[in-house]
Amino acid sequence: RIRYEASLETFDAYRAMFLDPRHKGNELGITEEQVRSIRTPSLLIHGREDKVVPPEVSWTMLHLLQDADLHVFARCGHWTQIERAAEFNELVADFLRG
Repeated sequence: RIRYEASLETFDAYRAMFLDPRHKGNELGITEEQVRSIRTPSLLIHGREDKVVPPEVSWTMLHLLQDADLHVFARCGHWTQIERAAEFNELVADFLRG
């Protein structure tokens, strides 16, 4: 809960970092076509109970990326690498090993 409240304080700064005013309605400043063109194998990791970035964002990316896997941790919020550290590290290590 403390981490979530802290994230709310920095949300505007986070948005400002990614907001590209040239792309109205597209806060990451990248088009769907540009995402679809990415061919690099990708691992998406999300916490099911994430209240900062909804899990639907990862589902959208999963469908746009050509070569992506998605792992959703149950009983986990925004900081998967902290909240489920051992499992997160194993998952990433396995992905990097190919």
